[in-house]
Amino acid sequence: MQIDLPPELYSKLSKARNDNPSYERIKVEAPSSTANLGAGFDVFGLALDLFHDTVEVELARENKLTMTVQGVDHERVSKEPEKNTAGFVANALLTAIKCNRGLKIKLTKGVPVGKGLGSSAASAAACALALNRLFSLNLNNEELIALAGQGEIASTGTVHFDNVAAAALGGFVVVSHEPFGLVRLTPPRDLEIAVAVPNIHLHKEKTKEMRNILPKTVGFRSMTINVSHASLFAAATAQSDIEMMGRAMSDVIVEPVRSRNIPNFSRVKTAAIDAGAVGVAISGAGPAIVALCNKTQVKTGQVAHAMKEAFEKADVTCEEYTTTPSNGAKVIS
Repeated sequence: MQIDLPPELYSKLSKARNDNPSYERIKVEAPSSTANLGAGFDVFGLALDLFHDTVEVELARENKLTMTVQGVDHERVSKEPEKNTAGFVANALLTAIKCNRGLKIKLTKGVPVGKGLGSSAASAAACALALNRLFSLNLNNEELIALAGQGEIASTGTVHFDNVAAAALGGFVVVSHEPFGLVRLTPPRDLEIAVAVPNIHLHKEKTKEMRNILPKTVGFRSMTINVSHASLFAAATAQSDIEMMGRAMSDVIVEPVRSRNIPNFSRVKTAAIDAGAVGVAISGAGPAIVALCNKTQVKTGQVAHAMKEAFEKADVTCEEYTTTPSNGAKVIS
C-alpha cells in the first residue's frame, strides 16, 4: 500500500505508544465541504454545515482491519479498506505505529458521493480525528491533515488536502503543498451558501477524470489572473468582506474546462448572480454549484431556487440547498 506521510510525522507515529489506547471505541462526525471557490484550485476549502459523514472506530482483538459502510450512496463506496478513504487512513496509521491490534470501522455516509461536496474527504477527516483521539497521538492541525490527506489516494490516486483540511478544521482553509502548511480563517458571520446539486450521471471515478481533463500547461496571463483572484479572495475572507469574496471568485483556468460537463452552467451562474449572489463557482470537481450570499442583503433560498430553475430549463433535475460554514469534525461519542 502506498503511504506518503511526511518523514517527521511518520517518525512521530512510529514512536507512539499503542499498547494502552485511551478508548475502546470512538465516534466522529465530519462535514461536507466545497473546494477551489474560484481560483483556489487544490488550495482553498470551505466546510459546509450541509451533509455529514460519521465514522465509528472500535478496537478489535484480531490484528486486522474490517469495515462496514451504510447510509447515503453506500453502494458506491468500497468496503475494502485500501479502496476506502477512511480505511486507507486507518491502514496508514496502523502501519506507522505498528499496532498489534485490529480495528473495526463503521462508516455511515451522509455526504452524497460524486457531487463535488467532499464526500471522500469527510470520511477521511472523521477517521483521522477518531484515530488521533483513540490512540492519544496529540497530532497538531498540520499533522492531522497530513494523515487525513492519505485517504484521498484511495479516491483520486494522489494526496491532496483542500477538502480534508476544511472537513477536519472547519471554516475556510488555505493549504500549501511544497512545503506543506495551512491557515484556517473564520468565514464572515453573515456568509451563507446556496448549493445546487444537478442530477447528472458521472463516471464512478469522476474526480480523477475531472483532474485528467485539465490543461497540462497554463499561459502566463491566465496564471497571473488566477493568482490575483485567489489572493483577493483570501484577503477578503480575512477582512470579512463578503462582496469582495464574490468579486474575486473567478477562475480562468479550471472552470472553463470543467463547466463543459455541466449543462447550462453559464445560465445557472447568471441566474444566481441575478438573484443576489455575490459569487458563483463549481464546487470542487462538480457537478454541484455553490453561490456565496450575504444573508443581510439577499434571501439565500431564492438564489438556490434560481439555480435549480436554470438547470431545469436544460431538462436537468436539481436539488437545492442553503447552508452556512461548518466548524469542522467533532467527537460525538
